[in-house]
Amino acid sequence: MPKMQIACPRCRQPILAEVRQVFDLAQDPRAKELLLSGAVNIAQCPHCGFQGPLATPLVYHDPDKELLLVYVPQELGMNRDQQEKVIGPLLNQIINHLPPEKRKAYLLQPQTMLTYERLIERILEADGITKEMLQAQEQRLRLIQRLMSAAADARAEIIRQEDALIDENFFAMLAQLLELHLAQGDRLGAQQLLEVQKAVLEHATYGQQLRREEQEVKAALESLQNLGSNATLDQLVDLVVQAPNDTRLQALVRLARPAINYEFFAKVSERIEKAQGDEKERLSRLRERLLELTQEIDKEVQARLQAVRDLLEQVLAAENLEQAVIEVLPAVDDLFLTVVEQELQAARQKGDLQRSARLNQVLDILQKVAAPPPQVALLEALVNTPDLQQRQQLLERNAQLVDQNLAETLARLVAEYQQRGEVPQAFKNHLSTVHQEVVRFLASKKG
Repeated sequence: MPKMQIACPRCRQPILAEVRQVFDLAQDPRAKELLLSGAVNIAQCPHCGFQGPLATPLVYHDPDKELLLVYVPQELGMNRDQQEKVIGPLLNQIINHLPPEKRKAYLLQPQTMLTYERLIERILEADGITKEMLQAQEQRLRLIQRLMSAAADARAEIIRQEDALIDENFFAMLAQLLELHLAQGDRLGAQQLLEVQKAVLEHATYGQQLRREEQEVKAALESLQNLGSNATLDQLVDLVVQAPNDTRLQALVRLARPAINYEFFAKVSERIEKAQGDEKERLSRLRERLLELTQEIDKEVQARLQAVRDLLEQVLAAENLEQAVIEVLPAVDDLFLTVVEQELQAARQKGDLQRSARLNQVLDILQKVAAPPPQVALLEALVNTPDLQQRQQLLERNAQLVDQNLAETLARLVAEYQQRGEVPQAFKNHLSTVHQEVVRFLASKKG
């Protein structure tokens, strides 16, 4: 985002701030996510210490929903002519970016939002998120804050009273808040959120359901691992047929989907033909359920694959390829890389040199940005070095990288791993030791 010189909202001294006024999904697919996150147009004044949102005109455009929204903060005191002079160029920027065939009538009638809150509500309404849903989210947030401030022995009763609010959305919000506190280095807040999460998993109806599902997935994974690498298809059929509940069955099918093929179903059908009475009926229902689950999984995979292909095409069409790749980094995973490789192979077979070169550039950029920053590489080296003397040598050789940020990162890792029961205690102790060593080394540098 470009930096602009503005007056601090509090002391009126000139400051530099990153200001974004156009949120156009046609140009940036992540624009909506960025706007809704509230992490844009934030001012920090070095003179008076002010930190908060900037009042600036905004234009939001979602071409798929034919939605064009305009917001001019009332505190700017602009009359109609002044507003048009500011908003006009922003609208033109959006329209000029569109090809002629996509310049539709709605672009000539932007909707004016009187408040920032109404702007956000309108964007969410277009996604099917109602005002009632937003109010429910506010209630969930207040409940999390209440649980964070409550004494440990009082949380169970609060959870029992507010059980209806604790659902999938509650846990998603909890995870987002935990990530935010960790990113900000707020160890106390992160620890409180982890304690809240533990209490909710133990006492809330939905939390208990999640724990049961987690246990079933773990049991499914262990049972597949116990079959070993030389397992036969008959052994897999036995495992699936004997699944004690539908949750275990779903987990087994998802984990073993490649092996649940035509031959697998043929073996299930053979067992149905040999079975009698209630067992025959049970196996028949099981086969139908297996067909449903495999179809659901295949649809999910195809939808995910198509979404990745669409995302890759958006990247390839961008003028600034490196910037486009960096913007989609959160979505880059093994599937994305597989699709890039497949498209590269297809382009080579067709002799499409231009597309091949473009795809190679994408891979080069990803390889460049995937290299860990020096401080992250140091952290990994410290954690992976068991010898105390060697760790001390690492710190001395990389003294310029040892700062408060490194110490805080380790502290967050220590706090996070202490709450994870599946992590061996020896590793937790090792991580804590490394953190203490970094703190001592940092203190010696300052001294």
